[in-house]
Amino acid sequence: MRGGTLLIMVSDFLFKYISIATLSAALVALDIQIARADRRDFYVYNGNRQNIVGFYVSPPNSDIWGRNIFSGVLFSGNRTLVFFTDNSNRCVYDLKAVYSDGSYDQGRFNLCKTSQINYTGDGGDFAP
Repeated sequence: MRGGTLLIMVSDFLFKYISIATLSAALVALDIQIARADRRDFYVYNGNRQNIVGFYVSPPNSDIWGRNIFSGVLFSGNRTLVFFTDNSNRCVYDLKAVYSDGSYDQGRFNLCKTSQINYTGDGGDFAP
């Protein structure tokens, strides 16, 4: 009986240790995510029939869109989070979504007041 009791104690200890380690890892991941948050971070939701193959963010009235910030395709019915990493205080940006057929939608948004941009309809249209 003593061996069985020891096994239960060891098993209980391991369960508690693993539970604490798992919880600690989750809290560290949450801290990293919170530290990385910027008030301009936003979701892009693709409610179109077409896939979004390119997405661009630029300062307002800029003649240059810069690079495509999507590393892949945003498929119809999915969304993704866009993170900001610059140190500016700017809130207003021009956004451009390019679809798989080459068409696009673009508009100006105050990203300090918008948490998700929705692209909807057959070939585009957007709404905060």
